[in-house]
Amino acid sequence: MNLSTILARLARPVVTPIQFSWPDDFVAEDWFADDAAGEPYGGRRLAQSTGQTCGAMVVLAAGMLFDPLLRERVEREGPERAEAEIYAQLRRRALGPLTWPAAFGSPPWAVAREMTAIARQAGYDVTYVSTPVDTDTERGRAILQWAWHAAGVGLPVPLFTGGDLAEGVARAVPRHVVLALPAADDSPELSIYDPGSGSVYRVPIFSMAQRSTPLPAFGHWTRLVWAVLPQPMKE
Repeated sequence: MNLSTILARLARPVVTPIQFSWPDDFVAEDWFADDAAGEPYGGRRLAQSTGQTCGAMVVLAAGMLFDPLLRERVEREGPERAEAEIYAQLRRRALGPLTWPAAFGSPPWAVAREMTAIARQAGYDVTYVSTPVDTDTERGRAILQWAWHAAGVGLPVPLFTGGDLAEGVARAVPRHVVLALPAADDSPELSIYDPGSGSVYRVPIFSMAQRSTPLPAFGHWTRLVWAVLPQPMKE
């Protein structure tokens, strides 16, 4: 259990146009044991430079998908300057008129704000919203299907990962951010960019729910705890 487990059960239901048939009594680890051999993002290892800037790197990676000038800038000068600029922007006014504390990374609602701006600039009529996730529930599984559907229509999805309350309070909150990338095919998998390693991992959706062991694509965290989802979406 973690903070998102409690909040997710108080949140609104999630309905998606895509419904997978989830196996009965499945074990996530049976579907995917180890994805340590990730591929570099865009041909290079686009990795975060500090322990707090995973959210900024996810927003940067999403922006590079749609903005060739941003992509050229990163290729020319490296990601560190753009990473710092985005991190400052994520923190600015994240608490109304107040700045989000630097030690706490990037809040989901600020990531949603930046993702909305990126998508609209690219021509998508969507608004990204942040929501807690408990993948032990039908709602949590629907969120995974929503992320898969978004990827299928070309929209990246930031996903926050973390641990379990049994491992300590500090691990039971969102600790890391990864990015589900636009899909290349319609298989029930997601390509996950992890800014901690700078790599992209191909992960079956069934292996992302009800996990009990760390997943390299989650930045070596165990659970999906928060999602930043686009709505409405094209079917």
